Amino acid sequence: MNDLEERYTTVLDDFQHRIENKIKHHKDEAGFPQMPHGLDEQELSDYLFDYQAALDSEGTERSQYTVAGILLCLPILVMSAFPEKSLPFRGYLNVVAAIAVGFVLFGIYKVLMKALVRKRIARANRDYPKAKEYVDAVRQF
Repeated sequence: MNDLEERYTTVLDDFQHRIENKIKHHKDEAGFPQMPHGLDEQELSDYLFDYQAALDSEGTERSQYTVAGILLCLPILVMSAFPEKSLPFRGYLNVVAAIAVGFVLFGIYKVLMKALVRKRIARANRDYPKAKEYVDAVRQF
């Protein structure tokens, strides 16, 4: 049974679980950072949860590809609503231009998502300064 429990702890390999497992497995070793006075398990857990939620807010790789596909197809669909005579270019050049616009839209989306993730991480770091210091020390170990 213990073998099964050990396998399940290594299945989830995100930031929160890596830090929690590192603390659980090394907390009694010499030189391992000790939890500072004034920081309790609940606050540490809240910090790790908020940090992981910020990292996860960008979405899975699958959802990112779905958004990319939609943003790449959207300009082509909009372009197809207009008669060919009113489009700026002739032939397939319109399709190439629409795909380029789709790539620009996806680039803007990626930049905005990265900025949102950084903002949420900064908020978690600001809200839990003692937990951040402790987690940084654990990461360095």
